[in-house]
Amino acid sequence: MFRFVFSCIRKGFNQSNTSLDTSEWPEGFCSPSVCKEIIFALTETQLSMDTCPIMEFVQKYSSQFQHVEIECIHSTEKRLIKRWCVHFKVFLHILTSNSQLISVKFLYLSNCFQHIDTPTYVDICRTISLFLESQHRLKRVEFRICSFRFNEGVELLGKLTENSRESLTHLVLVLFVRYEPMDKVISSSHDSFVICPSTAAQTLPSLIDFPSLKTLEIDYSFILENKVARQSTAIQTVKNCGTLVLSNLFIHYDNRRTPIEVFRGLTSTDWRFLKILCPDLQVELLFYTNSPSRRELEFIIVPNMPITQMTYLCDNFDMEMDTGVLFGHLLACKTNDHLVSLSVGWEMPIPDLAHAFPPFLQACRKLKCLDLSVSHPANGVDILMQSWLENRPETLEKVRINITEIEEEDEYANLMSLAGEFKLRGLNVNVNLYF
Repeated sequence: MFRFVFSCIRKGFNQSNTSLDTSEWPEGFCSPSVCKEIIFALTETQLSMDTCPIMEFVQKYSSQFQHVEIECIHSTEKRLIKRWCVHFKVFLHILTSNSQLISVKFLYLSNCFQHIDTPTYVDICRTISLFLESQHRLKRVEFRICSFRFNEGVELLGKLTENSRESLTHLVLVLFVRYEPMDKVISSSHDSFVICPSTAAQTLPSLIDFPSLKTLEIDYSFILENKVARQSTAIQTVKNCGTLVLSNLFIHYDNRRTPIEVFRGLTSTDWRFLKILCPDLQVELLFYTNSPSRRELEFIIVPNMPITQMTYLCDNFDMEMDTGVLFGHLLACKTNDHLVSLSVGWEMPIPDLAHAFPPFLQACRKLKCLDLSVSHPANGVDILMQSWLENRPETLEKVRINITEIEEEDEYANLMSLAGEFKLRGLNVNVNLYF
């Protein structure tokens, strides 16, 4: 499929021109087969012009659009951002009138919201809301790094459920709303306390409102907590509750985004009932922390959470929580029963790797992919590798080990010798060592 990028038009338009002459394009260039996938990414040069030359093209061919990607300009210059907002609203108005899209992506709107006043922000949210209200065939919707206020975020999700309820199969809400401490309230529902930024949470669409949704990618956020917790309550109170097709849940947790203290916390019971509602559910967890703690780990990862893929990244050079706590907790939650892919990265030496890691790996009966990144010294990596030579893991298909800051040449030679032995025995183990 041809991808038409507005910021890269070459035939009939360059950065010194102020017009877009589509008559010079090759015959058939604007046929329906060409104008299906559009990227709206205006350059600073285009925004410096008095008029936006692409709108004529959009007005003429927008009825053919099926997939649209909208990327906010990366700039701090208010004049350019103001112009981008104007063109963005015009673009969406045209799509609202002329198009029935299959997919739409909104990227980096947070950059815009940082530099505009409240009336402009409200106007942009209203424009997006009207656009979503006009769409009835959307299968895939993505909001990445947009940082709406909670109320507007809930309203936009409501428009999706009202108008693309039956068609939507893939939804991405990564950095969709921003945390605002002053808006936090505590509301009581069914004898449990739910922390939410405002009363707008009462109108937040539930998972049942997305009956065709198969994939949800989302931050660990108020929205995720309320969706899952409310669904858990509904299953307990409604008899003969049907099941949903949701099978892939991607969760991003980053302790820099929202203080963990403001969350309610999803319980083992919440996940058990969610698994009843979504029997094919698999969870992929991306866990980033710069201050690892047992409390944080136990708060996010709980029993009955069907984690099949997990990435755990820690960039704190002052390691207060040893790896034994991490792998011990995963074993206690029986995460090893589901895990198919594991990626672990530490930006510090791990003194107890040989003690904590092998028992956990032995308990993972389904693990196929392992990615380990650590700084030297990583005591026990050679023991771990040697054990694989003696007792080849049954399920592991792919292993990558990255060790940085190797200091001793003899140790480097030993590890590289083991890596060479893996290749001779046909084991798919890739070892990268860096001085």
